[in-house]
Amino acid sequence: MDILLVALLGLLLGGVVNALADDLPAGRRLGLPRYPDGGRRPLAAWLGISAFALGLRRAPPVAPPSAKTDAGCHALTWRYPLVELALAILMALTYAAARGRPSLPAEKMLIWQALIILFVLIAVVDIEHRRIPVAPMLVTVLVVIFGAGAAGQPTPSFASMLAGALCAGLVFSLVYLGGRLFGRLAARFWRRRPADTVFGLGDVYLMTIGGLIVGFPQVLAAMLLAVFSAGFLALLVLARYAFIIRQYKAFAILPYGPCILASTFAVLILHDPISQLFNW
Repeated sequence: MDILLVALLGLLLGGVVNALADDLPAGRRLGLPRYPDGGRRPLAAWLGISAFALGLRRAPPVAPPSAKTDAGCHALTWRYPLVELALAILMALTYAAARGRPSLPAEKMLIWQALIILFVLIAVVDIEHRRIPVAPMLVTVLVVIFGAGAAGQPTPSFASMLAGALCAGLVFSLVYLGGRLFGRLAARFWRRRPADTVFGLGDVYLMTIGGLIVGFPQVLAAMLLAVFSAGFLALLVLARYAFIIRQYKAFAILPYGPCILASTFAVLILHDPISQLFNW
């Protein structure tokens, strides 16, 4: 029963994440859920799942239909119910993982749940807008510091957290500088804008926060997993261009944030097995 309540809470919080993912990139303060055209959604459509189920995906027309207008552009996309379902599943799985570790303090479980909410928000914004939002990153840092301070004997320790952040920041800064160099070469030889090929600075900050969360040496596993998952994502995109779209697009910008977030959270949840595997 407890896990069902956690999943229901995740479903409701998914609606909040969707609203934030709409408002933050637009520079708006958090308000009531909106349609893509800016119109307010009725109460029954505040959740994407209910909007789809009740046929409230679109805002009521304010003008007679016209052949020149596209009603689909004002409709809620599948992102809304998918984010709500994903957050419900992830929070339930996180709760189950925490329950499987009786020695884990209740405060840690709450920190894990807060992190998964923030991670989903950051991932959605990065996927849709190809940028890492600053405000959720700052909140994530505050949550991690508060969680470490609330625990009597924080795991990882403060020294391990700082070492992890430093290690991740240095390594991914080198990756970022390598991307800048490649961007300059691309601009010179392939006449592409450097910004099209740069590994984002936001990704460096995000991996640094990941190092702060999991600590050292677990950050090594998180970085390795992030690199492999990013490579797998690139292969999927390449396969999509090759077999579905059948048109290759060079220098496609990929959202690496979700790979970093997923790797960080996987290492956080599997802290003990990873430590045993590498004898850390």
